[in-house]
Amino acid sequence: MTINLIFNFEELAEKLNLLKIIQVKTNEQKRHFRELFWEYWNSANLMFSREFDISFDVNAFLEQDMAKLQQFAPPEGRLLLGEYETKIAGCACLRKIGEDVGEIKRMYVRPEFRKKGIGRSLLQAIIHEAWQIGYLKIRLDTAPFAKEAQALYRSLRFQEIEPYAESEIPEKYRPSWVFMEFMLQPY
Repeated sequence: MTINLIFNFEELAEKLNLLKIIQVKTNEQKRHFRELFWEYWNSANLMFSREFDISFDVNAFLEQDMAKLQQFAPPEGRLLLGEYETKIAGCACLRKIGEDVGEIKRMYVRPEFRKKGIGRSLLQAIIHEAWQIGYLKIRLDTAPFAKEAQALYRSLRFQEIEPYAESEIPEKYRPSWVFMEFMLQPY
C-alpha cells in the first residue's frame, strides 16, 4: 500500500518523545490556531510584500480563517497541532474540496522549531488522516518562493499539477503559484 512507503516509523517513533501531533478538540487548542494563523498571515504578508510588492490586512485574513474554522473539522476535515517539548510548534489543516478530494491548508511551523522534522511529521499525519477519511487525492497550493515547503512536498511524492478551481489563490497569481497533488490508495 502506497501510504506505508512514505512513513519512516523508526524516525517518527524517535521524535515522539519530543513531538506530539494533536487532533484539535478543545477551545484552548483552537486558541493556539488563532496565534499560529496570525503568525502564518503575518509571515506571508512580509513575503508577499518582498516578492510581489503587495500587502494585505493580516487581521482581516485571520478573522476570515477563524470564521471558516469549521471547514477543517471532522468528519471531512482535520485540524492538527504539532507540540514540541510541550510548546506549540506548528499546524496543518485539511478540508474537503471535492468528491474524494481533500486540500491541505495552513501548513505552518514556527521559525524556532524549523529543521526538526516537525513539518514532515505534520504533513505525514495529515496525509494519514486524509487516507482514514477516504480521500483518494490531496491537493495543495504553495507560494513560488516557498522552496523548502515545495521540497518537503516532493520528498513525500506530491506531484505538480495545473491550478485547480477550488484553490483560494486569485486568478491573477495562479500562473506563478505551485499546485500539487498526492494520490492515495483506497482502503
